[in-house]
Amino acid sequence: MDLDPAELERVFGRPVGDFTVEPVDPHLRIHSVTGGVYRVRAGDDSAVLKVVRHGDGATADGLWGADAEVGARNYWKREWLAFDSGLLGSFPGRLRAPRTLLTTEHGDAECWIWMQDVAGRTGPALGTGDLRTVAAALGSTQGAYAAGAADLPDEAWLSRSWLRGWVEVCRASFVPALFDDRGWDDSRLAPVRELRDGAAALWSRCEDLLRIAESAPPTLTHWDFWPANLFVDGDAVTAIDWSQVGIGGLTHDLDQLTLDPVWMQVLPDASLDELEAAVLDGYLAGLHEAGCEFEPEQVRRWYAVTAAARYTWLIGGQPGLAADPAAVAEQERRFGRPFAAITEAKARVVRRAIELGQWALGSAS
Repeated sequence: MDLDPAELERVFGRPVGDFTVEPVDPHLRIHSVTGGVYRVRAGDDSAVLKVVRHGDGATADGLWGADAEVGARNYWKREWLAFDSGLLGSFPGRLRAPRTLLTTEHGDAECWIWMQDVAGRTGPALGTGDLRTVAAALGSTQGAYAAGAADLPDEAWLSRSWLRGWVEVCRASFVPALFDDRGWDDSRLAPVRELRDGAAALWSRCEDLLRIAESAPPTLTHWDFWPANLFVDGDAVTAIDWSQVGIGGLTHDLDQLTLDPVWMQVLPDASLDELEAAVLDGYLAGLHEAGCEFEPEQVRRWYAVTAAARYTWLIGGQPGLAADPAAVAEQERRFGRPFAAITEAKARVVRRAIELGQWALGSAS
């Protein structure tokens, strides 16, 4: 990369002669707002540079593409604004974002975020105990906002109604396949095929799921709170990738700690019971720490409807995926597992999502 020496001096706080640049996890850069993430080393110091852009195109499923509108779910400049505004450096509680080193603009459609190079365990190195620690830190921060101990930000560029936006994309991309027999006869889809009826039945109650989810007290939400975006170092928890940050409700990030590690094959064989027990226990402890008290069953209900609304419909994307040899090969390359095993893990997630939705709707009636 062509880096300006004056910019490097501002980042590192000293003149920089020699430096090296290396891409960070380029295989994860599927979102068109991300132009790249790089680690820049200058002697014993290092910083991370994230290039944010108004990119063209979106993923085939329509879930991840750059939006021009400030209020849109994938507004392209949101993360840069979050770092530039100081919002990410002023959280209550114990959750942290990387420290902002420098923010710069490069034309009308590209911005750079220079940030702290965060250390700690991340991704598949995170165990169940780590995820409890993460949930407790998250609860301490989100609980402080929900309890009124800290003022919720109100910037126009924060995401709002994020979960509804997700469901609307699912309505177009995945839900039709729940009611269409074509493509489901692939033997590798057997684990998810048997879940179609349950998913279709829950779809008829989707508005009820969203209504309960939106009854949760408002707080600041990350919306991409999965292990690859989390670093744990002792009791310190730092989250990266704030491109979806906005106003949501208590518990709305928790399914990324319980279901996403299995769906995204980070911990594909983990017990969902154990993950849920650890995460909900940690989150409740964090809420208590923040002076935000709710009955455990109510917290679980908000969590359950959010998880159901986010994951249930995703099985509708599996027939199209299985029919595309290139897409199957890419999944197997990325996750290092046979497609049939990947699908089995996804089936466990969707089965749990359906069960959570059914329980929440029944317990709320």
